[in-house]
Amino acid sequence: MDLSWLILLAGFGLQNAIPIGLGAQGELVTEKSGILNIGLYATMAIPAFVAAATNIALSSLGVASAYGALLAAMVTGAALNFVFAYIATKIHVDQVIAGIGLNIFAVGITAVFLERFYSVDGTPNGHQIPPLFSITGLAQNVRINVSPLMAAMFILPVLVYLFLSRTKLGMHIRAVGEDPKAAEAAGVNVAWVRIVATSIGGILLGLGGAFLTVDFNPNFVPDYSQAIFPAFIALAAVIAGGWKPGYVLAVSILFGVTEALRPVLAVSSVQGYLFSTLPYIVTVVVLGIASKRLRPPAALAVPFKKE
Repeated sequence: MDLSWLILLAGFGLQNAIPIGLGAQGELVTEKSGILNIGLYATMAIPAFVAAATNIALSSLGVASAYGALLAAMVTGAALNFVFAYIATKIHVDQVIAGIGLNIFAVGITAVFLERFYSVDGTPNGHQIPPLFSITGLAQNVRINVSPLMAAMFILPVLVYLFLSRTKLGMHIRAVGEDPKAAEAAGVNVAWVRIVATSIGGILLGLGGAFLTVDFNPNFVPDYSQAIFPAFIALAAVIAGGWKPGYVLAVSILFGVTEALRPVLAVSSVQGYLFSTLPYIVTVVVLGIASKRLRPPAALAVPFKKE
């Protein structure tokens, strides 16, 4: 029995899950502090562009430019989320409105910079991250490269769990997400803990965005769906995963596998369109099932003003 299609589905499914899984862990840390960031598209798309631009600018360094691009994307993601968290906690702008504004800004700024410095069709190709190993001998001579970021996707939930449950900062993050007034009474600076947590989330979101333009395809193209799907599915993965790192990873992989069904099964026409809608159908179904047992952080999206 030829099981190569199962290997293809697993390989491409895990590959599709990388930006979702990385971004979801970042959003998890953010939401644990009580901040709801729906500006995930911006915090993935802008770092994705910065990563592509950095990769091209440092191309003379060879493969090292790809790693420099990842670092630039993580710094950009942290900076964007810092600004978002600052205006949400210090200026007290509504979190949802701030997130929507950030997404709109991302659409405009990436389009303007792309047209101004490169081409409306996209940036030139840069260097890709060398894979850990490759899987060959599959159907139709398909080759699956296993990225180092795939390994990071599996390691991150453990690190996030240990960070939130075993470190002082992690416990402060959870405290301000559950009862900011009690945390403030205990001497915790609620606003700055939330800003730090959101900035940490931005690092992981930026890394997820960089995967799209440094690893998956080594360029940035004006196809917003490339970043929209992972960004908003990552938000759904956090909710469906019950704000638990391990479950969030599992849901991210589920979404990645459903996205891989159409290219792996090589379906077209009406069937192809049906398979294209499957990830969104699965998202709705999973959220519907998970809603019965959800327990979000008690202060999630609840504004807090120091008394």
